[in-house]
Amino acid sequence: MKDKKILFLGLDAAMPDLVKKFVQEGSMPNTAKLMNQGIFSRLETVFPPLTAAAWTAIVSGAGSGTNGVPSLMVKHPGWELDQWHTSFDRNEVLCETLWDVAKKMGKKVALINWPETFPMGAIDEKDGCQLAGSLNPPFRYFFMPLWDVASSACFSNKLLHCNQIPGRAVRLETKPAEGWTNLPESKKPCLEFEITVPPTYVEGYKMQVLVYATTEEGYDRMLISESKDASKAITDIAQGDYGPWITKNFKAKDYQRDGRFRFQILELSKDGKDFKLYQSAINMAESYSVPASLSKEVEAVAGTYMEVDDPWAFMDGWMTSDLYLEQLGLHANWWGNATSYILENKEWDFAFSWVGTIDHIEHALYAGIEPTARVYNEKTAPFCWHMIREVYRQVDDNIGKILEKVDLDNTYVILISDHGMTHLDWNPFVKEHLSRAGLLKYKLDLSTDDPSNLSIDWEHTKCHPLEPCHAHIFVNLKGRDPHGIVEPEDYEKVQEEIINCLMSMRDPETGKNVVAYALKKKEAGRLGIYEGPGYERVGDVLYAWNPGYMSHPFIYRSVVKYRDGSERVIANKELYEAATLCRNFPELVEDVMKENNMDYSAVCGNFTGVHLAEPTLHDMHACMLMVGPGVPQYERKFPARIIDVAPTVSKILDIDVPKDAEGGVLYDILDRIEQTD
Repeated sequence: MKDKKILFLGLDAAMPDLVKKFVQEGSMPNTAKLMNQGIFSRLETVFPPLTAAAWTAIVSGAGSGTNGVPSLMVKHPGWELDQWHTSFDRNEVLCETLWDVAKKMGKKVALINWPETFPMGAIDEKDGCQLAGSLNPPFRYFFMPLWDVASSACFSNKLLHCNQIPGRAVRLETKPAEGWTNLPESKKPCLEFEITVPPTYVEGYKMQVLVYATTEEGYDRMLISESKDASKAITDIAQGDYGPWITKNFKAKDYQRDGRFRFQILELSKDGKDFKLYQSAINMAESYSVPASLSKEVEAVAGTYMEVDDPWAFMDGWMTSDLYLEQLGLHANWWGNATSYILENKEWDFAFSWVGTIDHIEHALYAGIEPTARVYNEKTAPFCWHMIREVYRQVDDNIGKILEKVDLDNTYVILISDHGMTHLDWNPFVKEHLSRAGLLKYKLDLSTDDPSNLSIDWEHTKCHPLEPCHAHIFVNLKGRDPHGIVEPEDYEKVQEEIINCLMSMRDPETGKNVVAYALKKKEAGRLGIYEGPGYERVGDVLYAWNPGYMSHPFIYRSVVKYRDGSERVIANKELYEAATLCRNFPELVEDVMKENNMDYSAVCGNFTGVHLAEPTLHDMHACMLMVGPGVPQYERKFPARIIDVAPTVSKILDIDVPKDAEGGVLYDILDRIEQTD
């Protein structure tokens, strides 16, 4: 079947049970059509069940010991134990992929926002085309500027939540406008305030904001200019409007690039006192395609590329649920329009296209639909179901759009996800647990609220987790690590100390284990991690969380207040931080939930959905749906493995299996296709 094409549609975190539920309800009609004519299978994901590791495994058939992608981050041998780099950099991938095989065969490849393909160059122009390259899920515990310039910000007179990097929520007040020229007509005295864009990450630009009123009812517009000349405004908007995209050159410590952003008024009271001005993430405004001209072509039909949506703006209460759904829809539509354009207008034999919005809404609200979750509430469940269902529906709408450009008589289409999701109850502070066990000693600069104010006392530290503390812990081994203190003969002893520490961690309310298992590196084969090219990047201890838990990478400052009003700052001694859902909406009632016009602006919290549990668990399963020439309608009884996908696809297409693949061929699929071919 060498003349057949193949299209991968990657739906990050699409859960098999939710896909089937929404198909049955009628919310995913395009996926329903595919299910009625193709093969559906659950998939066991890789360890750890994280985005970078799983998508690399899907296209290579190799686990993290071979493919070089051990987690969200990677630490190279010889680096300090708290030094890391994002795994979403394609240069970290050590294995052969399906598109590498295709290129060797002279096939044309199209990569559309596929993870682990940035920076540009995964595909040369002679081999096909590449558009964007998804960098990371949007939970920026650590800012990783491979692609965009800076994250979003919100300027308000209120003290807003900012459960990400400090400095993104800026509090300020309006005051009477002074020194402006060419003012617009205003029915009220103009007001002003000054902002810096962005307020954190990189060196920003000072901008002047003018608040004015077009009617006697009160203030209703904001004008933004780089000077106090209103005729040179770069944005002039009313509440809810999207301002035009603005391009500026930004300078950071290790790079300088053009970035693109826009403004939106999320709130503006008639008296001009209460306001929320939202600055979008600053996306790189330079070419993000091969060939470079493709960026402009796609923008003409799909709009400006935005790397990630902004669940934090929703969870922290900056924007309403309706606005966040609108933002998610913009991302899904860009994916659908961009993919459709390339499939219709570019030459391709193998295409890989990815969208991440399902993952993001589940991270925000999954516990709200999971009855076993600590924060589950029958009063908020309908709202959470509505939000999640709508995002699946948005993605399905665009699947239909994409399929209009595909000939199913000549193309195999594979809808596939990378992992499932479980609820989140608690975030254990892993470094504090290790510290109390005598395994890690840290120093905290109490004079700043910067999350990077933590330093390690290496002379008294036996181990350190791979950031952000998921799955891997490295022993500080003498002779291997820059500040090593553990003698080689004590290596296994320290591994056991780490394991004992992890297994002693208990849920603060129920007393149950929060860690499912912890293993020595030599036992990593039990997790599908073998001694391949990436094995040196694997931690000395590997561990999986039970459902309900995800590590917290920070040590925060705390304030101790005394009866006389004085206070002192100390390192936070908490061992767990609770996950929260709708924390500012405790009075929510079922009757109100049913009202279509309800304002959800106070719904916010932190992540309540995660994917760090044992990969074989039911809720952690990914899914695959395959349609195409000769493919019968069939649902597999047992889960396959994600690493089986690439070998199976290779056999169907009669091409070489990626040389580093560790998975096997799913002959039940192959045989059924052959029988009906």
